[in-house]
Amino acid sequence: MLLSVGSLETALVQGLLTATALSMLIGPLIVRYNSRITDRILRRKDTQPTNVALETAATRELAKREHVIVCGFGRVGQNLARVLESRGFEYIALDLDPHRVRDARQAGDPVVYGDATNPEVLSALGLDRASVVVITFADPDIAVRIVTAVRRLRGDVAVLVRAHDDVPLDKLQAAGATEVIPEIFETSLSLVSHVLLLLNVPANEVLELTEEIRADRYELLRTVFRKHDPRPLEGTTVGLRQQLRTVTLPPTAHAVGRSIRELGFDDGAVVVTAIRREGIVGREPDPGTELREGDVLVLLGTTEDLDLGESRLLMG
Repeated sequence: MLLSVGSLETALVQGLLTATALSMLIGPLIVRYNSRITDRILRRKDTQPTNVALETAATRELAKREHVIVCGFGRVGQNLARVLESRGFEYIALDLDPHRVRDARQAGDPVVYGDATNPEVLSALGLDRASVVVITFADPDIAVRIVTAVRRLRGDVAVLVRAHDDVPLDKLQAAGATEVIPEIFETSLSLVSHVLLLLNVPANEVLELTEEIRADRYELLRTVFRKHDPRPLEGTTVGLRQQLRTVTLPPTAHAVGRSIRELGFDDGAVVVTAIRREGIVGREPDPGTELREGDVLVLLGTTEDLDLGESRLLMG
């Protein structure tokens, strides 16, 4: 608009410009406080806080009390949350799936949207008051990052991590995980427990056995025959890479007529865990046992050591 336009007076134009400038200044304030302004004009009492505001306030208060932080609210996290609730323990869960978070909050669960690898998010969730941190994400790399973030803020809180198997165990423990629970082992333990109970083994003995296996970091369950794979398992400790292999001694085998001790298997990298002879299996054979033609040896070791051990048995 130009002031030289004859159809409009200068005073009127100046007034319009002033009004426009004022509206630009106070417009954001009106938008921000529109509900309060409306209440004043209509003389209404203060409106009740929304459900979202109430849930947020409740979560903040919960973070100030002792609670469990659950990182990941998928099926595992939700099952854990239900058990915690049933036992009277409070928790705060976080997840990166906005739909899952929305549905959970609508159901009244204390779940927030956030990145558990961010120390600031963990701090806002009351990590300083948390009694336990549970990580249920299936991705081991994410789990390692979360453990690292937790340890940056607190070194004394217990951190439990769900894992599919034992491959990332050493990485998680190096990052500061208190306990790592491999799903594949726990499934095996559950199956073992049910079988033993069906075999009329007393429940207290079954419980004692499963607790011993857990206390031994599932060592008994790691000695398995693996699918043949020439590729070594990188980034894992020797203990986690060990597996079983059977070797049958032919008549021309170097080991025939020699003892386990003579062959160097009594204290080496490869261990003879059992010998099958004429259909009878002997576990943990004596190092002085002399080997015979047709013996089936069960060896324990890493893939590389097993290759060398088998070669020693057959060719010397």
